[in-house]
Amino acid sequence: MQFPSCAVFRILIIQSAIYLTSLVNINAKDLKESIKSAPTQEWLYGHGTDRGEHVFEGFQAKDGGFVAIGKTGEKSGRTTDILVVRTDAKGKLEWQRIIGEKGRNEEGRCIIEVEDGYILGGALTLSGKTKAGLIKLDRNGRTAWSRIHDHSGHGAIRGIDLTSDGGIVATGYTDSRQREIPFIADEARGFILKTDSKGKISWEKPLRVTQGTKVRTDKHNGGFIICSTIWTFSNGKDHQDACLIKTDNHGNVTWTKFYGGPGQDQCFDMDLTANGYVLAGHTTSSGNRGWNAWLVRIGNKGELMWEKSFGEPLGGDPRLIYDECYGVRTTHDGGFIMACGSGIEPENVKNRRDPRNIWAAYVIRTDANGNIIWEFTHHTPAEGHNAAEYITQCKDRGYMVFMDSDNAGSMKEENFGFLKLAPEKSIETNTQPKR
Repeated sequence: MQFPSCAVFRILIIQSAIYLTSLVNINAKDLKESIKSAPTQEWLYGHGTDRGEHVFEGFQAKDGGFVAIGKTGEKSGRTTDILVVRTDAKGKLEWQRIIGEKGRNEEGRCIIEVEDGYILGGALTLSGKTKAGLIKLDRNGRTAWSRIHDHSGHGAIRGIDLTSDGGIVATGYTDSRQREIPFIADEARGFILKTDSKGKISWEKPLRVTQGTKVRTDKHNGGFIICSTIWTFSNGKDHQDACLIKTDNHGNVTWTKFYGGPGQDQCFDMDLTANGYVLAGHTTSSGNRGWNAWLVRIGNKGELMWEKSFGEPLGGDPRLIYDECYGVRTTHDGGFIMACGSGIEPENVKNRRDPRNIWAAYVIRTDANGNIIWEFTHHTPAEGHNAAEYITQCKDRGYMVFMDSDNAGSMKEENFGFLKLAPEKSIETNTQPKR
């Protein structure tokens, strides 16, 4: 989520504070039904530096603590380093590690846990260009090894997972002209590669998309599954669709499927289900001309089962409000949980007094058929922006929401926010999805 500039931000905060009361009145009726069953917030902590952070992923470790990865700014304000944050089970900071060299552009995009530490993927710099890279950290966050894939152009690893033989599968892009890692690499070459447990490449295969966004070892159907966003042309115009790619155990593509409507449909995350897959992102194909959070249920052969869109948890004009989703997970009962942000982008601002100019973290919980069970929003218009970037279900069946937050910690700029939601009350839900 890209927040407005500091100057715009200060103006919006002052004006939003004045109108906070009116926001509550506007939205009380709209939110009544969903809030009554939403879990409560247990705690919230912010971690990072005074130079501004952006979180991309996170998870709960086997010992109950939490780990998050993203980027932090360098003092120059022009380049970034990798930031990894580790907390205990209550959100208290245990350690945070900044990885990178001054003047180089490096980011952490994804992270997984292994027996003796963590493997992270992202962009590392070699010969002045960003490259797809892997780093192994020990349990205390110290670097055990680092591997840079010396490909052509700029590139990055966007998603990783463990393989059944203890190796690593990764996806991302190479051959890009862009030094900075974009939301979606439009002019690049996607790839899938496998390494051993120490990051040595076993094989690499190109993908017929500009980037691989996330990859998972397909525990139910074998091989690997990759999600992406592609440009296509239909009805006389260019637009984006979500893409799902299935490969065998050696990265050879067995099928490729596309999903979306006449508008822009972007996919940023996915997860496995008992009998297929779920995709998440945001869409303008829902008909209201604004971005809505987007949930897509896919069968194990790539067939579309259903799709749902969600938005405007705080009310307002849907043409102006962006509801963006970057994380989705399958829940213990076969439903889904989504991490989103909701707010008005600076270029869409019509009324500077509208508190929705300040972004809210937006969590959506659905049953197995995509029907909303509850929604949760964390909105602090008098204090600054928040946006949920990733989410995981915790061991106690509560949820950890990883946020970009202007106010979760005492540091300057935006930081990593760790927001813990309490375990849900007993929910009766249909765990058999409709076909």
